[in-house]
Amino acid sequence: WLSPSPYPTKLVPLLLAMEASNEMDVNQETEPEAAEPIDSMDWMLTNYDAAASKPQSLEEELARLQILRSYLILDSEREFPFERLTALASRTFEAPIALVSLIDLGRQWFMSNRGLGDLRQTARNLGFCTHAILSKNDLFIIPDASVDPRFKDNPFVAGEANIRFYAGAPLIAPEGYKLGTFCIIDTKTRPEGLDFESKQNLRELSAMAVDILVARRKKRERETEKNSQLIACTAHDLLTPLSGIELSLSLMKDDEALMEKLSQEHKNGILQASKCSDILQQICRNVQTTFTETKSAFESAFSMSMPEVVNIDDLVQKLYSILEPIPKKVPVEISVDSDVPKEILSDGSKIFRCAMNYLVVACTRTQTGMVKLTISVEKHDERKRASLVVKCEDTGPSIKLDAYERLFKPVSANLESYEAGGDDEQVSLELALFSVACQMDVIGGEFGFRARQLGDAGSHGLGSMFWFSTPFSLPLTKEEEATLLPRKMRRTTLTHADASRFHNAISSMFGGSSESAITKNQVVERQKRALVIEDSEMVRKMLVSALTKMGYDVIEAENGMSGFEELQNTLFDIALCDFLMPIMDGLDCIQQYRVWEKTHRPWFTQRIVGISAHATESDVERGRAIGMDDFMPKPITTQHLTDLLETDDQIATCKRLDSIATKALDEVEEQPIRKRQKTSSEPESGSQRNCLILASSSASMHTELTEKTIQDCGWQSTTAHRDGDAWTLLKMRTWNVVLVDDSFAGLIEEFRQWESQKRVTRQGNIVLMSDNLDQTTSSKSFIAPDGIDKVIGKPVNREALQRMLDVSE
Repeated sequence: WLSPSPYPTKLVPLLLAMEASNEMDVNQETEPEAAEPIDSMDWMLTNYDAAASKPQSLEEELARLQILRSYLILDSEREFPFERLTALASRTFEAPIALVSLIDLGRQWFMSNRGLGDLRQTARNLGFCTHAILSKNDLFIIPDASVDPRFKDNPFVAGEANIRFYAGAPLIAPEGYKLGTFCIIDTKTRPEGLDFESKQNLRELSAMAVDILVARRKKRERETEKNSQLIACTAHDLLTPLSGIELSLSLMKDDEALMEKLSQEHKNGILQASKCSDILQQICRNVQTTFTETKSAFESAFSMSMPEVVNIDDLVQKLYSILEPIPKKVPVEISVDSDVPKEILSDGSKIFRCAMNYLVVACTRTQTGMVKLTISVEKHDERKRASLVVKCEDTGPSIKLDAYERLFKPVSANLESYEAGGDDEQVSLELALFSVACQMDVIGGEFGFRARQLGDAGSHGLGSMFWFSTPFSLPLTKEEEATLLPRKMRRTTLTHADASRFHNAISSMFGGSSESAITKNQVVERQKRALVIEDSEMVRKMLVSALTKMGYDVIEAENGMSGFEELQNTLFDIALCDFLMPIMDGLDCIQQYRVWEKTHRPWFTQRIVGISAHATESDVERGRAIGMDDFMPKPITTQHLTDLLETDDQIATCKRLDSIATKALDEVEEQPIRKRQKTSSEPESGSQRNCLILASSSASMHTELTEKTIQDCGWQSTTAHRDGDAWTLLKMRTWNVVLVDDSFAGLIEEFRQWESQKRVTRQGNIVLMSDNLDQTTSSKSFIAPDGIDKVIGKPVNREALQRMLDVSE
């Protein structure tokens, strides 16, 4: 109960009753006192027919009420489709009264009322429909209410309404819950009840009413979704330039030479701009979370708030910072009671926004006197329930009585509720207060208003006092945090065979020559590398600038496809990958790379950090599931990057790359190197020679003979039968020899084009095995395709292949 609640304030009594009920089952000592709140709730029936009814538990009732509220129909105006149904029912059944009744907490509310005048609701425990939704039967029929022990004393039966006959069919939502009934009522008894045809008609009318409810909700959801998308896109578009502003300010603050030249006033201006930028981007992110993760306004109202550690001193400083540029004609004071904890667990952004809106309203309205905001704690009972209470008092003009009912309501057109004072200018501040109502509804808080009293601080008792309260809990202690398991560090193993197979490729990836071996235990000064995959040029340049100042050699990629290629070509200390990009988005890039990495680079796991200004929690979880190592929301500051690069996982990745670069891996040293007899074709020293064979699967016999010849010469061979595999292997490293079948000749031309743009070292010894060249023809008289270095006839002669390998060495 100290955590932010996802339920509206109206449901709190029900939830408290549920908790009391649970405690009764466990602790018998609380028997009379604990049972009282439940019995006193007017929605609970005590006179129902136990044999024919299925009483709902508190949990089921709460779920039913949530579904009912999802239709956003309670307290709405009458609507023609429902009025047509009740009019049709009244004529068909010759009944003076027909209702579409919805059972809410403590009341039954009529969406359509035929025959009861302007009456829109009655008490729930007096309603026939309350019994109907508990009935085990699909129809609830009372032939004569005056003799039924459940209803004979009901004021609607014994009183002027004189109800005698009732028949109702439950409104069963697609989710399976009974939301209310479609019912007919008569002032005359009907001992025969309803015949078969009439019963079926009543069922059909009930189903038609449910269809209208569902269609109405879907229409509202579509409208809400359009607005949500517009808001989410606007927030995203704001976050993109904010990322540049935030990072630019961060770089300015970190530039010691620049800061020394600035006056203190200019330094304060940069600091103030940075704080406001941080607040604005936080609001944008929370707006996106509220609207992009929900499908309807109901779900938005019930969406769970994500608690975070809120430092009260920081909250106060942020409020002072945001108020500084706002015009004020009176002093503003913010005070914190001594019993308020230094840190709490709650939704800090929503608390800040509500307090900010109250202060803006107060500063706008108040011309003389003062504005005071007080933060305190209210303890509810001995169970240590507590709420953070924020009160904002002003001495502005009193709010007129006829405006009270419009406070905290949606903005109304051409209607002014408050006077700003001064210059006789009317200012509508409805939106600010409505924002408070929305934020508090999400986190289960309460809010309100009262006129200031004569005893309050200030002059003459003028002005207003706006307040809100929200439940909170306390953060974990260090001892509690110590019990949490740390996240396991990802580890990969590298066998000696892996090291031998990929040594040349690694050397090439680190910018060295594939021919230059690094001796064991040799210390190499390695240049750290970073990859930034981001479609926004401004954000990309800012990140490159910050990482370069931190000593990284940075490569840029403007979309997921380019980023995927760069990941294949080079080992990076870190890769930052945006989520949404053209051509290929970030998650697809990460997923495809992890598949490629598992096959072609199993000895190293590239560290990839997702970045986004609008990714939802589910997006982040999906990213982690497909291989993203970490996530960092935009805007990204220099401090954010510094913190990221100092994490244990990042340091481990850099050390791993250092070990690979110096070829001083513990895994290689611990495994014995298998000695074999050196062939005449094998060099006296140096690394293992590797040959890549690109051949069609239809020539498997010829490929097997070629592989055996290569192995007999002391070489290792790798074979690819498909274009995709061949393309990947060609880009992965520089091979000593590449044997290419005729069917892959076109791929080599494309590879050469890619190589001219992406590599410094040219792949040599690409040899075409051609069916058009027999063993007696000189390759010198044969014009090879572009990109081919040598040509030999096919089938390949064993001696000719051995000579070619010797020459290649």
